[in-house]
Amino acid sequence: MSAMVPPFPNPKAIPHLWNYEELRPLLIESSKLVNTHEAERRVLMLINPACKAPQTTDTLYAGLQLINPGETAPAHRHVAFALRFIIEGDRGFTAVEGEKIYMKRGDVILTPSWTWHDHGHEGDGPMIWLDGLDLPIYQSLPVNFAEMYAEPRYPSE
Repeated sequence: MSAMVPPFPNPKAIPHLWNYEELRPLLIESSKLVNTHEAERRVLMLINPACKAPQTTDTLYAGLQLINPGETAPAHRHVAFALRFIIEGDRGFTAVEGEKIYMKRGDVILTPSWTWHDHGHEGDGPMIWLDGLDLPIYQSLPVNFAEMYAEPRYPSE
């Protein structure tokens, strides 16, 4: 019983620092090498050195996503909850269940479980945000899946 319910927390993840100034040039370079037709999402996954993908912590996944002007990340929905913390850029958007939300530096956008959403960029320069999802929780449960929308964009206003 103590193996299933230990007397103290026993996280697998270890403290780790990802330096944005070091990662940003790699993310910019990836946007030149990989277009949106070659990858559904252009994301630099922040995987904890003590864990397997997609774990940033024992219960959360995080990654830096970049979208260039004029690009759209296809509409989909998934069981996992998601948040986006906007690091840089302006006039990028996330549309959640048809509500188009423009993003700017410092914003936090929440995407509840099983809601249609897509991302796009109508501004200039790169739009970069930190994605956070509770994916690691669903990796251990047999209920994790996603569904792609039939069109690239979910109808939004």
